Amino acid sequence: MLAKGYVRIHICGGAYERFLNLCANHRITLWEIRTVGKGYEMNLALKDFYRLKPLARKCRTRIRIRRKYGLPFFLNRHRKRKVFVLGICCCGFFIFLLSCFIWNIQIEGNQEVTRADFMEYLTEQHADYGTWKNDIDCKKMASDIRKRFPEVTWVSVKIRGTSLIIDVQENTDTQLYEGRDYPDSDLVSEFDGEIVEMITRSGTPMVKKGDPVEAGQILVRGRMEITNDSDEVVACKYCAADADIYIRTEIPYRDEFDRAYEKISYTGKSRFGGYVTILGKTFGIEPPVVYLGQYDLLERVYPFRIREDFYLPLSFSLVTAREYSQELFLYTEEEAKKLAESRLHKFLTENEEKGVQIFEKNVKITISATSCLAEGKITVVQKAGRRVDTEYLELQQERNAS
Repeated sequence: MLAKGYVRIHICGGAYERFLNLCANHRITLWEIRTVGKGYEMNLALKDFYRLKPLARKCRTRIRIRRKYGLPFFLNRHRKRKVFVLGICCCGFFIFLLSCFIWNIQIEGNQEVTRADFMEYLTEQHADYGTWKNDIDCKKMASDIRKRFPEVTWVSVKIRGTSLIIDVQENTDTQLYEGRDYPDSDLVSEFDGEIVEMITRSGTPMVKKGDPVEAGQILVRGRMEITNDSDEVVACKYCAADADIYIRTEIPYRDEFDRAYEKISYTGKSRFGGYVTILGKTFGIEPPVVYLGQYDLLERVYPFRIREDFYLPLSFSLVTAREYSQELFLYTEEEAKKLAESRLHKFLTENEEKGVQIFEKNVKITISATSCLAEGKITVVQKAGRRVDTEYLELQQERNAS
């Protein structure tokens, strides 16, 4: 409505109800109707205002304009200000020019590959901040990212506004995202334990469910032997062993921390500073911290954007220096026990996120005068199978032939 303009009018005299009914019959939209004195005030679109004169004449109603809103009136008021109009045109052109570059990079879904790794790669490919959007081939970049980072199994690259959006999915299981063109190899156990599940896809299984295994023991051999009626090996077929093997094993757990700890309390004294970043150049004033003791810095960055994905190379930063003091406290036995249990829970949760199944935990918490120790063993079920080169056999027929 602001683009087309609207006015607020005041009507008085005549038949008000008939006037409003005629407006409704002629599909003239009125809003924010209020009683003012002996008349009414209301808003209506500029294009409908010119249709009111014959209606007002029929109802003997007088119309007065109270206020004018919208772009048409703004342009009419400033029609003689040529420099102002020129400034608006230059500003529009400047915004259009900046919209042709990348000023914001969003990376979503990454865990193993950090944002710093992605930014280093984008810098090498000349696709970082300030890059001309037409120079970025999204399809090629997505393919190159998969080649550069084997952990990434799926990637989407798109440009929206002035933002480069990279959405990735990773496979944290190294056994799955390794390349499939393996050389001839065996799978060996990385730890001691007992086989609880085993599914072999290629190769010769050397153990079965329920068998105890040791670290370094061959689980699946990448060699399939062909024997004759006398059980003599007459030929061998080699391959890359492939299997899903799960072993129940025990892992040691030890976590010790001091009961004494420092607690930070803020004094309430603060100093402020600010920065402005334009086209990668930063200008501003640092917070005056001369009269502060120990302090930390809190920075809030406010990027300038027109829409959700339309960022411009301009941002404002507010930096706050907050003074604090440190006091020494001692965990009570109950607090130390709860903290030890919390740290154990975090350890178990992190392992479960990696695909490790927690079977049983046997951890004892011991609290002394100065420290707290959580120590024991945790029974888990985890995937096993480290790849090693297979051993090639020299058959008797080959020796005789040579």
